Amino acid sequence: MPETPRRDRPEWMPDFCSVPVLASLILIVELVVAVIVIAPDQARVLPRLQEFLAASFAAQWIALLSAVLLCKLGPLLAHLRQTLSIALALLIPVLIAIFGGTMLGKLDHSLNLHLLSPATSLPQFVLGLALLSLLTGIVVMRYFFVQERWKRQVAAQARAQLDALHARIRPHFLFNTLNTAASLIEIAPRQAEQAILDLADLFRAALAPETKEWPLAEEFALTRRYLEIEQLRLGPRLAIVLDLPHELEQTLVPQLCLQPLVENAIHHGIQALAEGGQVHVEARQTAGSLLITVLNPKPRQGLNPALSRGNHVALGNIRDRLRLRYAERAELLAVDQGDHYRVTLRLPLMPDP
Repeated sequence: MPETPRRDRPEWMPDFCSVPVLASLILIVELVVAVIVIAPDQARVLPRLQEFLAASFAAQWIALLSAVLLCKLGPLLAHLRQTLSIALALLIPVLIAIFGGTMLGKLDHSLNLHLLSPATSLPQFVLGLALLSLLTGIVVMRYFFVQERWKRQVAAQARAQLDALHARIRPHFLFNTLNTAASLIEIAPRQAEQAILDLADLFRAALAPETKEWPLAEEFALTRRYLEIEQLRLGPRLAIVLDLPHELEQTLVPQLCLQPLVENAIHHGIQALAEGGQVHVEARQTAGSLLITVLNPKPRQGLNPALSRGNHVALGNIRDRLRLRYAERAELLAVDQGDHYRVTLRLPLMPDP
């Protein structure tokens, strides 16, 4: 029986332990206090400003204390029904306001500080502070609820697009490698056995979740297995050079970020040349990024238009995968150098595992 994943907060609730959420909370509370205190009467600017500063100070303390409690109580609220968890989340700032307002009123009375207006009784002050906290809590929770739902919808849409794009790339190389392995069974059984083992590794990587990452050394090893299968098919027409510096071997990269580029180089470059050529793969680190370059010869004249179109489609699919995964932090550059084709993949550097 699969283990139920542990949740640290309800789905509707943001991470109140994070700095961006706390910053948004402070800003929203300030806006709500300004609307409630200053907006009703523009003629009394100075008294309203004094009231705003006092209300802002009280509201920010209530908001921050509530955020701390919600941060700590998130795992408990995650196991409750949504309506109950929302009600409890709204109750927390109200209770803090009642307790804090009562303590402030008693302190003002005992020390004769005159913090409260003489025309305002302690129950009125506490009730007003509680209502302000409830109203602010409703606005804040509504804002974060809509924001969280929007984020989840965007993430779900991105995953769906990514799965579709990945599925368009995956059958292409699996089909070709399966055909290569099948063609070797009768003429070279041992090589066919090794090709099938290599193919199993390719299947394992192709069927892995798109979110999985692994060391660059593993990606190079997987690419080498694919190249060895293609070398069985192309023979001496295919030469291979893989250049991976030792210091980059443990750099984390997405699975199958390199193999489709190498496959593209073979099917739209090497196999279109009667004499074949060399596929040169090189990894380098520069300016906080990982650069992976694939260089291969290409026909200068008479290239099959269908092959050229397929080349652009494959690169377009890989670009879409990078955009959905890294946004603007990654890119794929393809340069036609006349008799050679150079593709450079730039990825953000990830920490070693």
